[in-house]
Amino acid sequence: MQRLIRAFIVVFAFVVTGSLTAQAAKPIIEVTQNVPVYDNRTGQLVEIGQLVEGETFTVEKSYGDNWWQIRWSNHYAYIAKNRTKQVKAVNYRNATAIAPAKQIVTANRDVSIMDNKTIAGTLKAFAVLKQGQTYPVISKMGNWYGIELNGRLGFVYHTNVDVTSTPTPQPKPPVTTPPNKPVAKTGFTTTYTEVIDFRRDKPMTVARLYGNTPIQYVDNPADSRYKTHVKVQWGDAPVYVRRSHVKEQTVAANRFTTLRPTGKFIIPYNSQSNHIYTNESGKLVAFGHLDTNQRFPLIRTEGNWYVTVIGGREGYIHNSKAALDRGVAVLMYHHVLPERDLGFFKHKSTTVTSEQFRQEMAYLNSQNYETITLDEFRRYLKRQITLPANSVVLTFDDGLLSTREYAYPVLKKHNFKAAQFLITARNDAANPKQVFSPNVLQALSWQDVTNMSDVFSFEGHTYNLHNLLGKTSNVLTVSNAQLAADLKRNISSLPKGPRAFAYPFGQFNANTVQIVKNAGFDLALTTRLGYNSPYEDPFYIKRVSSDQSVSLEQYKRMVRPY
Repeated sequence: MQRLIRAFIVVFAFVVTGSLTAQAAKPIIEVTQNVPVYDNRTGQLVEIGQLVEGETFTVEKSYGDNWWQIRWSNHYAYIAKNRTKQVKAVNYRNATAIAPAKQIVTANRDVSIMDNKTIAGTLKAFAVLKQGQTYPVISKMGNWYGIELNGRLGFVYHTNVDVTSTPTPQPKPPVTTPPNKPVAKTGFTTTYTEVIDFRRDKPMTVARLYGNTPIQYVDNPADSRYKTHVKVQWGDAPVYVRRSHVKEQTVAANRFTTLRPTGKFIIPYNSQSNHIYTNESGKLVAFGHLDTNQRFPLIRTEGNWYVTVIGGREGYIHNSKAALDRGVAVLMYHHVLPERDLGFFKHKSTTVTSEQFRQEMAYLNSQNYETITLDEFRRYLKRQITLPANSVVLTFDDGLLSTREYAYPVLKKHNFKAAQFLITARNDAANPKQVFSPNVLQALSWQDVTNMSDVFSFEGHTYNLHNLLGKTSNVLTVSNAQLAADLKRNISSLPKGPRAFAYPFGQFNANTVQIVKNAGFDLALTTRLGYNSPYEDPFYIKRVSSDQSVSLEQYKRMVRPY
């Protein structure tokens, strides 16, 4: 794989001519935080991709205070200004001109668009094409398709896209109506009202505000909830208050905060005393209360008080009523056997008893924990959603048949979701008619995978490199080319769409991480102990694990978010 990439970079070096300056007539921006790209041609804002933090672009034009217009595919698209800053020059060397399309590609997962020129000898992502989106191809070399994105030449790997040989003729970028400009307003709540987060499938009430509470909000006719709700900010996240419960009125600016979230979160845990207070008059006055199963952005601490923010309004809650969030627990399991059948596996750290597993899952269910999918976890890491405080991710490494016997029925009973990480050579070899034996490790068959897909997602754990040479994982002992080929074979056996990877035996280095990325995985799990907060590096996800020595009381502490 490394030789392939080096050859690709050399061959295309003459194709790309770059410049470290751009036309002065158009603004140049730097992305300060990964920013979604929106298509507005349907009258709704549809996310079609992302621009990557640290990258620069020459934009087409500015739309007021909130939007930049860029060229994307054969049309215009829009990005939010609040995740960019203006700079004097671009920092890339992969500039290119618009060229006739030779083919059309459709992303079969979220696909990184790579720059092969700016940093010599290195492929670096500068944008992302969302799954299901199409893009015209202007060149091809080996396993890479070249595309033009807003004046930059980028490449997508062939296994990450599906190809149409004869593209629809490209029209000139249409004249589109830009997004309706959102208007910032202030006002007061007129009654006791809910603050609702709609970003997940199931709306979540995150707080309740008393009547006559001043708030900042945004009116945006392009918002799908414009007729019924107004949008307010909850840290970095958009949430909503019912429009009929808000009266527009000028409110003095000093009644609102300009402080940004610190990146830390707090969780209220006393359902009888979870009020938030304003301190603007010199004394504490309650103006609402917080849901005890939510993560609230922390903007500062003041003595024994945490200070959060909703709708621009600072809210104080005592630190005896809330705790600092330590992040989401990703739980790691492997083998599950009844106590009576442990035999060789007694006291093995990778084996839990089925009795213990049932007890642990029953506890999660009794406390209303959500077992979130890896897709939701991805969105949480990008701060696209906020997860309830009582959330965990369940993962099972190695794809063992014992999980069919003793984990799957329990998970299905509780309507839980989990992820299996497969060593796919072993699944290829597994007989769908095999009889389970507690005395040996057996792999799931592909029929088992199909039958259990209502509970599990299926992810990568190498094709056939889950072995040790001495105490070192084969992932670290084989050549880069061998590892790349193995991972490509592994991911090609899995269902299409974004896929995660678990490092065998928890062993990896920086080179491993890059090859995992190049193979098409967008998330990777370690065996490092810890919890995960938004904006964690998605290729260094920490986990916690239960084994036969873990008591239920220890397990309860393990899964708590604080």
